[in-house]
Amino acid sequence: MTRLFTALWPSRAAVLTLDGELSAHPDWPPEGWRATPTARWHVTLGFHGEAEPGVLARRLEARAGGLAAPWLRLAGTVSFPKVAAVGVLPAGAADADALAELVVAAGGDPASFRGHVTVARTSRRNDAPPSAGPLGRHRGPWWRPAEVCLVRSELSSAGPRYTVLHRVPLRARPGSVPPGVQMSVSVSVPSAVPVSESVSRPPAGEGAPESEQARRCAPRPRARLAHARPASLRE
Repeated sequence: MTRLFTALWPSRAAVLTLDGELSAHPDWPPEGWRATPTARWHVTLGFHGEAEPGVLARRLEARAGGLAAPWLRLAGTVSFPKVAAVGVLPAGAADADALAELVVAAGGDPASFRGHVTVARTSRRNDAPPSAGPLGRHRGPWWRPAEVCLVRSELSSAGPRYTVLHRVPLRARPGSVPPGVQMSVSVSVPSAVPVSESVSRPPAGEGAPESEQARRCAPRPRARLAHARPASLRE
């Protein structure tokens, strides 16, 4: 079966940091759970099912072209049935708005969106996802996606295989780096995985210059994201 979805890919630094913490823990993954390969770690913005790729690609290009890239980090846990996931947190209000606009561009509803990256699954009917341990304590580096992607998922005996069908560059907002962070750009990633900018500590400078495509695009109206903090981060 082939299905389509729209997603962001975390930066290499964000993936390596979380993977290193999980791999170093003797009880990860928990008994009865299977870890998701890091190559499949992504932030789903919208599911499309068995839709027409060309139509979705053109729609994503029209809606997402020129949108701002939010600063994000992987932190805390998000609970779903049979799924262990790390939360995706925006750096501030402007970043939450930018993430909401991307959800809308993907055809989703910001009010019901819960940003997350799935890191483990279980087939046990009554198992709850682990909220403690290395996943609950994780606070990853800040990163900013360079693009939003339309992706094809093909199921196989070895698990889903992802293929990026269309990429839409995102606009970097000058001066939008989170306070106190030194910015770096992750490179040398597989061709199937989008490049994301990442930071080890959120400024030392302005964001990357806008692409030619972003400069040609008109500003987009903002959509509000009903952002809920992961359970492990609530006060």
